[in-house]
Amino acid sequence: MKRLNLFLVALLVLSSSVSAGGLVTNTNQSAAWARTLTREATTGIDAVYYNPAGLSQLKNGIHFSLTNQTIFQTRQITSSYPLIEGAPKTYEADLTAPIFPSIYAAYKKNKLAFSAGFNIIGGGGSANFESGIPSFESQIASIGASLQPIDAAIEAAAGFNPGFSNVTGYNIAEMALNGSSMYMGFQVGATYAITDMISVAIGARYVSAKNSYEGTSDGITIDAPAAYGGTQPPGTYLRTVAATPGLPADVVAGLNGNAAALDLVSTDGELVAVQKGSGFTPIVGLNLNLIDMLNIAVKYEHHTKIELTNETEIDDMGMFPDGEKSRADLPGMITVGAQLKPIDKLSVCAGFNYFLDKPAYYGYADENNVQINNETTIDNNAYTLSASVEYKFLGILGLSAGFSTGNLGVNDNYQSDLDYALKSNTVAGGVFVDIGEMLTINAGLVYVMYQDYEKNFTVPLPYSEIYKKSTTLFAIGLDISL
Repeated sequence: MKRLNLFLVALLVLSSSVSAGGLVTNTNQSAAWARTLTREATTGIDAVYYNPAGLSQLKNGIHFSLTNQTIFQTRQITSSYPLIEGAPKTYEADLTAPIFPSIYAAYKKNKLAFSAGFNIIGGGGSANFESGIPSFESQIASIGASLQPIDAAIEAAAGFNPGFSNVTGYNIAEMALNGSSMYMGFQVGATYAITDMISVAIGARYVSAKNSYEGTSDGITIDAPAAYGGTQPPGTYLRTVAATPGLPADVVAGLNGNAAALDLVSTDGELVAVQKGSGFTPIVGLNLNLIDMLNIAVKYEHHTKIELTNETEIDDMGMFPDGEKSRADLPGMITVGAQLKPIDKLSVCAGFNYFLDKPAYYGYADENNVQINNETTIDNNAYTLSASVEYKFLGILGLSAGFSTGNLGVNDNYQSDLDYALKSNTVAGGVFVDIGEMLTINAGLVYVMYQDYEKNFTVPLPYSEIYKKSTTLFAIGLDISL
């Protein structure tokens, strides 16, 4: 029986992007994005994030942008593991991010522009897991089946069956976790127009990461045979079995080891812990405005190394030793975009994002608890492709719509109830309203459609798990030019 950790369900929040982007990177960073999905070649104020070299196309002056998004996400795992009570059983977690801000500012003077921005570059939500996950419950439910070989061996050697495997059920009074994650990005940059057609940008982002955990575990027991103590904590029962005279030394060691692992999650207790860390992201960009109707942009964000340190207040389960460090990087990213305006009222855009996941460290560990890179869980780096169209009516009102698709490149080793990544298609639509030459209001609605993923298992019994997800996002923002 592998080592259990109830509170690793926090990975469902902490290692996944809240909405759009790669495995851990949020690219939903403005209200204009929420109505188009395609901002890689924008020359608006949100170019501070999407296309910093494109800020050379702003009018001289000071520009601001403020956006808030509200995000709702539901994640479902259905397990057919036959020993779980009520199988097939569905486990559900709701993630909410009522406040998800993006703030940008830029000053443009002739060939030079200086910019600053703040956004939630990773994480950004909190989740409440009310019924645990199948990898926890299945191992509690499997205790009886795991003892059948011991019963059989004793019967063959001594002529009687001790009935250790006659566990009739299990009980979970309370098993709750609230986890939240916030990777805040503080960005500055400078843009220079080499010519009227070519501009370049350089900048950096400081990332401050914080993961918070609060959890309780209470009343986790199994219904063991009355002859061996009846209802009791699972670790206590395995130690009772291990004390049986005549068992081989390796069997005794295995039982006691599994008992210690079960103690971590079945002991009544609390968890209050925080992980903190930081890192820097160098950023460079190129913008090509070769003809009036066509703008092309390229941006590269470097790999961000982030090392988290545990700051633990209460940890009755021994899961987050105070002061222990772990990696939780953000990958490098390359973006390419094009914006075509065949007429003043019409804009057609296309974008491509490529995430350099494989060289990063996302906090995964091998069986010896040594952190590993992503080569064993990711076959190909993630990417997204998007396209959008926008049309302006009456000189002040614009309508837009966008579509995005992509592949996160993970393999079967990555997918689990602790963390999973699904292929998706995204649709979006919205409006913008120009109020004079100084103010623009943007509003957009985004819906992400995920492809279900089924993973099949053969050990200890044949069964499958189906992973599902749905996301809805609403954004509203105000752009100001002075």
